[in-house]
Amino acid sequence: MTPSLAVASQALITLIYDAATRHGAWSHFLAAFAQQLQSHAGLIWANDFSNRSVDVQLPGSGLAATYGFEAHALASFASYYGARNVWLEDATLHREGAVVTGSMLFPDHCLKKTEYWTDWLRPQDIFYTAAAIVELRAERSTNVTVVRREQAGAYDGGELALIRTLMPHLQTAFALQRKLRRLEMLSQSSTQVLELLPFGVLLLDATSQLLYANERALAMTAATRLLQLREGAPLYCPREADNGALRRLLHEAAQTGTAAAGGPGGVLKLNGLTGEQLRLRVTPLPSWHSPFGAASAIAVFLSDSSDLITSLAATLRNFYGMTVAEARLTEALVNGYSLQEYADRQRISIHTARTQIKSATAKAGAQRQVDLVRIVLTGPAVLQRNPLPA
Repeated sequence: MTPSLAVASQALITLIYDAATRHGAWSHFLAAFAQQLQSHAGLIWANDFSNRSVDVQLPGSGLAATYGFEAHALASFASYYGARNVWLEDATLHREGAVVTGSMLFPDHCLKKTEYWTDWLRPQDIFYTAAAIVELRAERSTNVTVVRREQAGAYDGGELALIRTLMPHLQTAFALQRKLRRLEMLSQSSTQVLELLPFGVLLLDATSQLLYANERALAMTAATRLLQLREGAPLYCPREADNGALRRLLHEAAQTGTAAAGGPGGVLKLNGLTGEQLRLRVTPLPSWHSPFGAASAIAVFLSDSSDLITSLAATLRNFYGMTVAEARLTEALVNGYSLQEYADRQRISIHTARTQIKSATAKAGAQRQVDLVRIVLTGPAVLQRNPLPA
């Protein structure tokens, strides 16, 4: 490869990996790739040899990109002329990782006798093509293709060497792009579920720094000003006494979440000078990880006196087979009441309350009271009360 092509390959490799990690950036690579190869148009597309269909949209992959083609030309290619593409007639010539030219796939001297050239290639002044067959899965190939005019001449050895140099990087980038898209979809699905919950949710890492807050949590903290969410800093209460209690709960939850010795978190009630109220339930998350690898060690569920989760007892009985007393107690715990507070309100002994919660915990498949609350808060019993809109 000549020095100039070596420099070009480095620039194009940079664009390839930028495209794999940034939405819409494949078009930038494709434009630079086509221009380097003296081509007036290019396309990232897929061909299915099993049914002779082509796909220029590549939905869900994030790979689609075009350069120099008119929309109507691409539409007619996808709907009709792709199936008449003479360069696709011999599937055995299309191997994953191969770099091919139109001349390798179909004789140049026969091209002008075909419908494909007369009705589709010629109107766009296309005669030569070169393509990188990046992937081939179950008879479906994904390709990076460039085309140019007859007077520009066939693609030469140096240009094909450049494409071969880029091939392993294209293959890596395509695989990376697909993985990131899947992870992004998983992440979006997870946060959409948290947005449905009828209370505020904060996910924190082991140092108590914020990883995620649903919209309800943002609204509640902004309205009450009893809790501050600061980027790059731990969760914080403006009042020093409250902040000390919060720090202890977060530390205990983080220790539990990292399998070290520690307590199970707990409940903290915040009261403002003008009547604002905010109830925080802090709980460890020893097994929650985001799709992108960030570990959530702590969850904080926020509610206030006007935001209690009511009418949950019947759902708990249906989902987990709890008794009326067990479901009522679980509903109180979910709303931030302690076991002692519930026993006092119901005028039962703490021993009776402990017996009830032990049975409810087992029925929900949990090991501890804190796990029971987390299962209920993030499970179908709560989501059932907030179904997706039709």
